[in-house]
Amino acid sequence: MKNIIKLFILSTAVTLSSCEDFLEKTPLDVVSEVDFYSTPGDLRASVNAFYNDLPSWSNTSVGFSVLPDLDSDMGIAENINSRLSGQTGIATESSNSVWSWDEVREVNWLLDHVDQAEGDQTEIDQYIGETYFFRAYYYFNLLVDYGDLPIFDKYFDDKDEEFLFAAREPRNEVADFILSDLTTAISLLQSFPDIATSPRVSKEAALLLKARIALYEGTWEKYHNGTAFGVAGSNGSAYLEIAADTSEELIDSGVFTLHDDYSTLFNQIGLSGNSEVMLWRDFNDDLGFNNSLQISWPNRCAYTREAIRTYLCIDGDPISVSDLYDEGDKSLATIEVDRDPRLAALIMVPGDLIKRDGSSTVAYIAPDFTTANAGLTGYESQKYRNIDIDPVTSDFTKNTSKVIMRYAEALLIFAEAKAELGTITQDDLEKSINKLRTRVGMPGITLGSITVDPDWPNYGYTLTDILYEVRRERTVELMAEGFRLDDLLRWRAHELVNGTTPRGAYFYDGIVNSDTPESNVTIDSEGYIAPFLNSDPYNFDETKAYLLPIPSNELILNPNLLPQNPGW
Repeated sequence: MKNIIKLFILSTAVTLSSCEDFLEKTPLDVVSEVDFYSTPGDLRASVNAFYNDLPSWSNTSVGFSVLPDLDSDMGIAENINSRLSGQTGIATESSNSVWSWDEVREVNWLLDHVDQAEGDQTEIDQYIGETYFFRAYYYFNLLVDYGDLPIFDKYFDDKDEEFLFAAREPRNEVADFILSDLTTAISLLQSFPDIATSPRVSKEAALLLKARIALYEGTWEKYHNGTAFGVAGSNGSAYLEIAADTSEELIDSGVFTLHDDYSTLFNQIGLSGNSEVMLWRDFNDDLGFNNSLQISWPNRCAYTREAIRTYLCIDGDPISVSDLYDEGDKSLATIEVDRDPRLAALIMVPGDLIKRDGSSTVAYIAPDFTTANAGLTGYESQKYRNIDIDPVTSDFTKNTSKVIMRYAEALLIFAEAKAELGTITQDDLEKSINKLRTRVGMPGITLGSITVDPDWPNYGYTLTDILYEVRRERTVELMAEGFRLDDLLRWRAHELVNGTTPRGAYFYDGIVNSDTPESNVTIDSEGYIAPFLNSDPYNFDETKAYLLPIPSNELILNPNLLPQNPGW
């Protein structure tokens, strides 16, 4: 249904004798092309449909919105992640979320018709550029999930056997196809200042996506080199060079700068004019422009002990060695003291406001475990929560904007790519990661003077000191923004999670309120909350789980898709 509606938007010049009949037919078979793609406005209306596929607030059927990154080691929801726990199976049939090519076909349909448009060429180029951006975006999501893919560069119907029975191309060739699309998009798109009145894709957004994808493929090929998931003869360095060069081009453009306050980036209503946010989604519940709940409290989602321990102390040293970590993690009331201020922006501690209704406020006292699994780990989210009560609805707002792309990621990509290549300099750090640290009042990184952390993560291999810290900075800066699982996959980091069970806060008398039944909280032998203590630990299968399996019916329909992904 979703894709039928989108295709209807792509071709509004359609006469329907019956809506029900239309929904029963193959959508593109009934699309009339009469005079539709003839103006820039037609192209704009068509490409607008793709924006609905950008990340939104993810709600559930039981009344709460899911935090990003709960499919990783950094956060958990009510059920342990099936992929990390080794419970993922082979789907029998494709669906909208499994091996779906509907979006690619829709983009190709539009690309096959854009040459009909006449009018302001700059405006026409903008919408063509957006279309190439979205094809790259959709293809990258498929690349992350499945690796090798067929390459479809034009629209095809159910009679075109060349495409219907296309074979999968090697993942590096797919990556090259994606990056080529983004190069085209960059050449066509306007710079952000020229389209800043609305959250549309800009040249800079395409540069960021290109850098993101090049970093992903470069590190994937580097760390999966020599495995069934690698690319023969490639260590990923060519893609890492692209990631470094592209992110540096974005940085040097000067179009974006860091917002002055990290903590207020994620709970604003309307992001137009923000110096850091490159692409976002706004919502207006009064007008029906909202399809989910926003992050409120209690949320049934929480961060893990591993996430909280990643944050440095304010002196720039890790908690394992800093003299400022005297209080340890035995109390929520002190866990943010002398720590990286981004931790205070992440979690709730006693005294933080739960809500503000005019001049009336309600303060946070302790995690809410009154409903089974509501508090989960005790580390509940401050990030994304808008505490102000809407005076019209007398409830938390549903209009909090969603950040899709922000400039900070470009700084992190640049530093990581240069560190992976072994060419990073102090000047590189000053123009990237150290700007992020300066924003929150943290000391910068100095090459040659990095404090060794005895608790650096065990990725299954050793890294240079600078790479350990670059990865830490990425984890902290982008916590709960949806990057973590992809990072674990591209870093081949199964050793980081295997054999572990998520832990939360230390359980002490003040961590629960008087209404909490003790039966709702599971504690390990050291006194830490462990919601899944009685479940099997994480058991990510490194022989197969780095990619998802192609649904079995697709392999029957098209034998040229074989072989199945490794291990499946």
